[in-house]
Order: sequence, then structure tokens, then C-alpha cells
Amino acid sequence: MNPIQEETHLKRAWIRELYQGHEAICWSYKVDLPRPMIEISSSRREWGTWDSDSRTIRISAALITEHSWDATLNVFKHEMAHQIVTDIFGAAEGHGPLFERACTMIGVPEAFRGARGDAPRRIGEFRDERIDSENMRMLDKVRKLLSLARSGNENEAFLAMQKATELIEKYNIDRIEEDRAAKFVYAIIHHKKKRIEDYQRRICLILQDHFFVNVVYAHLFDALDGETYKTIELLGTVENVRIAEYVYHFLMNQVEVLWKVYQGRGGGRAVRNKRSYRLGVLKGFHDKLDRQARDRTHGYDSVHADLKTVSALICAEDRGLQAFMKMRFPRLSTFRTRGTNLDYRTFQAGRDDGNQLTLHKGIRHEDGYRGRLLTGGSG
Repeated sequence: MNPIQEETHLKRAWIRELYQGHEAICWSYKVDLPRPMIEISSSRREWGTWDSDSRTIRISAALITEHSWDATLNVFKHEMAHQIVTDIFGAAEGHGPLFERACTMIGVPEAFRGARGDAPRRIGEFRDERIDSENMRMLDKVRKLLSLARSGNENEAFLAMQKATELIEKYNIDRIEEDRAAKFVYAIIHHKKKRIEDYQRRICLILQDHFFVNVVYAHLFDALDGETYKTIELLGTVENVRIAEYVYHFLMNQVEVLWKVYQGRGGGRAVRNKRSYRLGVLKGFHDKLDRQARDRTHGYDSVHADLKTVSALICAEDRGLQAFMKMRFPRLSTFRTRGTNLDYRTFQAGRDDGNQLTLHKGIRHEDGYRGRLLTGGSG
């Protein structure tokens, strides 16, 4: 396939995906909109436009190739909001109250509601969000404690990690009890894989149980190869999502490091052994966090007596987070995953190693944690 044919093939895939996106957005948010024409434009000045005369939504090829498909969909939603103003409200308004109402109807994020004339809107990410000074101090204390948790002294490292998790818990309890305003964001973890592995789901369970975020398994189109991949979304306050994203990458890195050490001790090499060992490590670490949580006396009263951790309780009672979840995933469904066949001896070896694992701060970019929590904030 020559370059021109390849570009044509990709643009057809983009248009097909946008048509499917239009249908999915209408279904998810229960909005009855007629199907528009969709075109890919060559404009670098306007990322998206709605032409009410020709009933066409145009999306810039530069937007698609230079930004994530999530950003493309949010720009596309912005133009769909203009379509709602035309087709449902029967108005010709630009970015006034009717447009804001339309944005709310289909969950357009605040960052994508603005009108900037012909200049392209800058697409940031949740790490660019401003963090107030009090919350920034909390993050800085967590960073310092995770640095101490690298200590060769096992007891000192354990206490540092324990203090870090206590600090995160206290921040969230105080935030809910004092009904503080919070900025909610989401982070997409995208491995470009067609499935989410069992051990990744176990990490997500740890995040939900102990790090004050909700986790959603979703999917995302990749505009450069025309494929759709499974993704993991973390939803919560800016501070909690930053911490949870760091913990996710930390654990992804550590299960690989520990597996290599285990192999060096004569551990098994089969795929089943690696799966069992990974799950064992994460089970052991999860148990360790559970024990620490039980030892803490947080004094938090909740009507959700069936939820076992403070993180799960806070997330269930956080009205702001629940509203944000509904805006992002208005028709969220749950399902159970099948059990995994394990090699018990290897699983138990991993569990023993996971019990010794301490959450700590990476010292280099190459440590695999991608500097997520470790970079300074913009507060």
C-alpha cells in the first residue's frame, strides 16, 4: 500500500470510528440526534467545526494525529453540543447558556467547552491541573515518605510506607467530612493491548481498596494504526489520581523485578508460573495494606457497612466523584471475571515476596514509574 492509499485507508477508519462514536454518545447519554455528515479537514487552526447549513461536523487531521483519540472524542463532543443547540434547541447560539446546557447533556469536560476563535485549543492533561497549596504539601510529604521507604532498614521502610498511606487516608477523610471542594479528573492507562491481564486487574483492585480512586475498564481507538485497545481509567481527585497512577506503574515494575529475582533463585519459567507468581506478589502486598488499614483507628462512620476499606467507603460517599463518574460513564455496567488456574507453590512464593514489598519512590526515570507522582505540581 503506497503512502496515499495508506492515508486514505486511515481517514476512512477515522470517519467510521467517529460515526460509531456519534451513535455511542447518543445512546450513552440518551440524546436523540440525527446522524450528521462527518469530514476530516486539513485545518491546523480549527480542531473541529459544526456547519449547520451542510449539517457537517469537521475534525482536523492534525488533531487526530498529534493528540490522543480521547482528546479527539472530546473535541468531537464539543461539536456535537453545537449540533444539539441547532437540532434540539432550534437555536443558532455560539457558546452561550444553551451550548453549556448541551455540553452537560453529553458530558463534555470543562477543558473542552471554551471558544478560542481560530487559535487551536491547547490540550493539556490532568497533571497540568493546579493543586492548591495545602494539597501540594500533602503530596510533597507523601513523596518524602516514599523516599524514606527505600531505606535498607526493613522496619524504617515499613514505617515510612505506613505513614504515607495514613497521610493519604487522613487527607481523604478530612476532605469528605469537611465537604471540601475538589477537582475531579481521569487518567487513561493505555498499554496498547487487546486484553487486560489478571495481574493488572489485581493492581486495580488494590488501587480501589486503598488509594481512593474508582477504576473503569474501557477501550480506546488508536488513530495511527486503526486498532482499538483495552484501557484502564482511574477517576478521582487530582491528588488521588496522581498517587494511584504512580502506584499502578510502581507495582507493574515491581512484579517484573521480583519475578526475575525469583527465577534467579531457581523459580519456574513457564507462563503459568509467571502468572501465578505475579498474582501471588500482588496478593501478598494487598494483604499487607489490609493489615495496615485494620491497625489504623480512623474513626470514620459510614452508612456503607458492607464496604471493607476506608477507600471504598470514601469513594461510595463522595457525591462529587459519583457525579463525575456518571458524566464520564453514564451507562456503566459491571461484570465478573473468571478465576485463573494457578500453580500453588509459585503463587505462595510470590505471596511471601509481596508481603515484604514496600511502596517507595523511584530514583530514576528508568525505574519504570514514569515520574508520575514524583514530578512537582503546578500549584
